[in-house]
Parts: sequence; structure tokens; C-alpha cells
Amino acid sequence: MSKAKIFAVLLVVLLLAGGNAFAKNLQGRTALGYNSQLSQYEVDSISIKYWPNSRLCVQGMLGVMMSDPLDEIDFGAKLLYNIKEEQNMNVYAGGGLGIANVDPDPGDSDTALFVSGIMGVEFFLSGLPNLGFSTELGLKFYSSDDLDAFGTDADTFLEAGIHYYFGQ
Repeated sequence: MSKAKIFAVLLVVLLLAGGNAFAKNLQGRTALGYNSQLSQYEVDSISIKYWPNSRLCVQGMLGVMMSDPLDEIDFGAKLLYNIKEEQNMNVYAGGGLGIANVDPDPGDSDTALFVSGIMGVEFFLSGLPNLGFSTELGLKFYSSDDLDAFGTDADTFLEAGIHYYFGQ
């Protein structure tokens, strides 16, 4: 079974699990970390999350990769809605937009647009209440001069996202 299918089954089980007792409330919290859920070419991004209330999160991302075969600069944003609060974990759905400048050399540049719809989880280890680990799956549309693509998109727990929450 593929990693995406295993994660989808796990996510459904978590959604059907019981109660909201001791839920992880991140209201008013800001986090800084990394995220690998934006680029078509798997460029990791620096990420900032802010939860204005316990249900809604705004996330901004910036990723840069400079190499011989490929240069890329990514900017993106996501709006996440917490649909299930569990002990030390949040299950959310949302959407994202991103822009990438691939090979930003004069005359060889290509600008791409990302649009995604996602479901994900962010979990916290009981001894580390300010460190969140996240992973997501969903649909992504990618459009550039060289490629238009639409399909499923998923991450493993090792390559998804890690954020440190400040305060409380």
C-alpha cells in the first residue's frame, strides 16, 4: 500500500475518533518552521503560521533553491481550518496558492502558479508542547509555460513540516 493511501486511512480513522477533551488550542500563537508542501520540484520552504483563533490558521512560505540544473524561488500562502481538535493534535482542511519563478536567469525564466486543496494533521509530542509536526494530502494544480499538471499530492511524516510555536 502506498504512503498516501496509508496516510488517508489514518486520517479517516482520526476523524472518526472520539471527543475533544484536552484539545490543542493554538489561538493567538505564531510559529516559525519549515515546510515541504509548496513546490512542484520539492524545494523546502521557510514557513510562518499564525492562528487568530482556535479554528483558523494563516500560513506564509518562502523557498529558494540555487543549483546548476535548476534555480527556483517560491512564495506561497495557505488558509487552514481546524475541523477536529484531538489531544495533542489538530486535523485541518484548507487551500493554498503559490507562485514560483523557475530558472530566474534572463531569457530562461518560467513563472508557475500552484493551487491546492488539502487535508492535514499537526501533532505535538506530549513532552514538547510547542513543537508541531505536520503532514498533508490533497489535490494540486500546477501551471507554467512548460507544464500544466493536476493530481494528488501527499507528504510523509519525514518530509512534511515542523514548526516551533512561540508563547504560552
